[in-house]
Amino acid sequence: MSTIKYIIGFIFLAVIMYSCEENYERSAGGDIVITNPVLNALTENEFILDAPEEGDDGDFLFRTTWSRPRISYENGLPVDTKNMSYAVEAGILSQNFESKVIVDETDGLFSDIYSATLYKIAESLAGEDFEGTQNIELRIVATYEGSSDSIISNSIPVVVSKVAQWEPEELTIRFKQAAGSWSEFAVYAWGESEVYGGWPGQVLTANAEGWYSFTVPTNRPVNLIINNNGAGQQFDFLNDPMESACYEFDTDNNTFTAVDCPSLPITIRWKYVGSDWTSFGIYAWGGDPVGETFGAWPGQMPTPDAEGWCTVTVPAGQSAGNVIFNNGVGGDGGQFDLSMSITEDICFEITSDSYTVVDCN
Repeated sequence: MSTIKYIIGFIFLAVIMYSCEENYERSAGGDIVITNPVLNALTENEFILDAPEEGDDGDFLFRTTWSRPRISYENGLPVDTKNMSYAVEAGILSQNFESKVIVDETDGLFSDIYSATLYKIAESLAGEDFEGTQNIELRIVATYEGSSDSIISNSIPVVVSKVAQWEPEELTIRFKQAAGSWSEFAVYAWGESEVYGGWPGQVLTANAEGWYSFTVPTNRPVNLIINNNGAGQQFDFLNDPMESACYEFDTDNNTFTAVDCPSLPITIRWKYVGSDWTSFGIYAWGGDPVGETFGAWPGQMPTPDAEGWCTVTVPAGQSAGNVIFNNGVGGDGGQFDLSMSITEDICFEITSDSYTVVDCN
């Protein structure tokens, strides 16, 4: 009896299983659903970069990585995509990639960025404006064979700062022979050009205190050689000096030492462009160590040169003090205070009650 029950149960189960069996095969259907690639954030996104050398990739900075986009039908079946490729694009931050450059194109899921590449990206996007800091952003654009639409990732910011480039300026070098017996001095330069002419270069003359001086122009590179006016002695001096400075020379040992620069005389020039004054004076009070720098009132009364310029000199080590221009008499319309300190050579055009600082050249 139990055997009959087992047989009946087996038959019943077989019937149920057969009735539930369905010959089903899933097929593509519905719209295509795209999950865009995700560009991963950088661990560091601020970089200070030198202008790259020609043909040099520079230093490795970072690796960008991203996920592969997921492309499927609504029913979950994947879309057959061929030749998936990616473009790394850069644009100016918050400008929605209105202008952009292609950083890299690859079929992988990463791209390595080097300093020369990042510098050129910022320079290309900012142009002449790339003088300080440039905020850019990167994104990934994916494409595959047969698709007409681009698949765009999120964007990540990158801050690129340009290393300040030294721009040479004209400067003055002064020196004094503290030890040694050279009787003549000349400066010669080689580099971009012989800025002081052929050997032995520019012959120099000392002032009353024994200081020599010469101007270093903007022609760079410049390598300076001090010599005794071509009489057989010389030594290498400065290469591309960056600022005005003073030195003491030991010509016995061909050495030099940087020292504090001594004060220099200050030249004040002015030209009267008014119509009332016929004589021109300059008075100053509060100077140091001499209180009245140009003597008692009305001070010095120089005679204008052929072009109408008056000139006075503040001695080295003396402060000018509080300057008053005057016509030798003073009073209303005959004098006015100069409301500025004079610490270096300067030129003015003046009227009976005002002044304008002008170029001395």
